[in-house]
Amino acid sequence: MFFVKVLLISILSAVSTMFLPWYIPFVICFITGFILSNRPGNNFIAGFIGVGLFWLIYALFLDIKNQHVLSAKVAQLFSDSLQTSITGAVLIMITTFLGALLGGLSTMAGAMIVDDGSRKRLRKAVKSGRYTLKMK
Repeated sequence: MFFVKVLLISILSAVSTMFLPWYIPFVICFITGFILSNRPGNNFIAGFIGVGLFWLIYALFLDIKNQHVLSAKVAQLFSDSLQTSITGAVLIMITTFLGALLGGLSTMAGAMIVDDGSRKRLRKAVKSGRYTLKMK
């Protein structure tokens, strides 16, 4: 189920970004976490990898398409304002990490809406011995 979520997020993000705004992958992550929820932590990692993979490929595609001109100029702007040396590759890595982090948080938020805490209460009751099996 984990790989299904990662592929679903990546493919739907790639297709929808062609027609919709840049933030639509996070909406897709939220809906995926809401519908295919099993554990919030598992969903965070699926959203993190799914959006991170998509944003890395998409950023590299756009960067190669314009011969690294735009990323080099934006990196130069950041380098001048921060008095440090930032390259276009570092800029793409930072962008990918931020997108992946937001994707993971969006997927986890969708999963946490569905999770009402009943699993945690059940584990606690079983561990303490207060849980009894009800037979009909």
